[in-house]
Amino acid sequence: MTDRLWYVSYGSNLLRERFHTYLTGSDERSEFGAHPPAPTASPPAEERWLWIDHALYFAGVSRRWTGASAFVSTTVDPANRSVGRGYLIERAQFAHLAAVENVVAAVDIGATETLAIGQWSQLTVDREGESFRGKYDALLRLPDIDRRSAFTLTSSTVREPGEPSSRYLSTIRRGLLGAELDLDVDAYLEAAIRRSAEITSARRGSSSTAARCSPTTEKR
Repeated sequence: MTDRLWYVSYGSNLLRERFHTYLTGSDERSEFGAHPPAPTASPPAEERWLWIDHALYFAGVSRRWTGASAFVSTTVDPANRSVGRGYLIERAQFAHLAAVENVVAAVDIGATETLAIGQWSQLTVDREGESFRGKYDALLRLPDIDRRSAFTLTSSTVREPGEPSSRYLSTIRRGLLGAELDLDVDAYLEAAIRRSAEITSARRGSSSTAARCSPTTEKR
């Protein structure tokens, strides 16, 4: 078992300072609020900007950001690629991040050992009857980076329509402005917001069973 893997962000964690709060911890006075520290605070061994073949959209409501959260589709969609920022981190750090993102004490990420590229697995999350827990309950395997496994976290279901707050968009924009990619940041975010309305409206019109994303064995 390798000790490190790539965590690929696509939302507020595109901003390095925001991502690092998951490793070092932070208190309520922080710009990003309180976060418990990871088992080790060592910085990522490497970082990488990249495109991922999964569509970015916004949905639901975030208590922290007071607006819709960012997610990517679990299905491969090369026509609607998303900007990702990869961080090569320790497996224990990734497990910690998955737990904090889902607002629980711990999450089993053992599926990282078995998922094929393009597959996703639903994480077991004890929501304790509270809807704000478990929003990032899908572990999605992305194409390897430098022969190391790469993953992101998203939702296993498409949530209710919602608008991202200006503060949240500003944080994502700050991250994107540092991207080493040919990118019109404002156009990219505007397209994602338009896409969000289409995705969430389509899902609301389907049954609860159909609205659930299914694991795929599709590979690049």
